[in-house]
Amino acid sequence: MEGAVEDIAAVRREILDLLRQQMEALDSPLGLSDARLTECYERQARVQELRDKLQAATDSTQVVGSSCESTADTASRQAPVAAPANTAANF
Repeated sequence: MEGAVEDIAAVRREILDLLRQQMEALDSPLGLSDARLTECYERQARVQELRDKLQAATDSTQVVGSSCESTADTASRQAPVAAPANTAANF
C-alpha cells in the first residue's frame, strides 16, 4: 500500500508540473504561437490522463483500506466472547 501512496504522490507532482508549464505558457509575453498552443493542448490531454489515473489509484487504495478494515471487523466479531465468571445468572 505504501507503493500506491508513492505512485499517487508522483502523479500529483507531474500534474502540478504540467499545470505550472501551462501557466507559464499562458502568461508568456510572446503570446501563443501555433506550436505553443499545440503544446498546451498536449499538456492538457496529459493532465486529463493523469487525473483519471489518480482517481483510479485513489479508488483502489480506498477499496484496499476498507477491505482490510472489513476483515479486521469481521475477525473481531467472530472472536469468541467469554462469559463473566461470577454473575447473578450463574447462581
